[in-house]
Amino acid sequence: MVSLNEVPNVVMLLVISGMVLGAGALALSQFSGTLTAASTEKLAVANATLGLGNLAAQLPTVGTIIGVAIILVVVLAAFSYGRGKV
Repeated sequence: MVSLNEVPNVVMLLVISGMVLGAGALALSQFSGTLTAASTEKLAVANATLGLGNLAAQLPTVGTIIGVAIILVVVLAAFSYGRGKV
């Protein structure tokens, strides 16, 4: 079960993931400028950049799901504590 002590770790994981994805997309976009147009390598870099962008676009959704899970755990723990089961 998730505890409130793990919240800073989860937030840090999301921030670091966003930074790594952003740096990867930036590096790939700069690298693609040096490739020959319509080459297989340029197409592969373009697809990888698009994939990183799609993955980075999902980070807010992942953060929301984690936030809702933490809130549910807190509410359920409060109800359990209120009934004297803890």
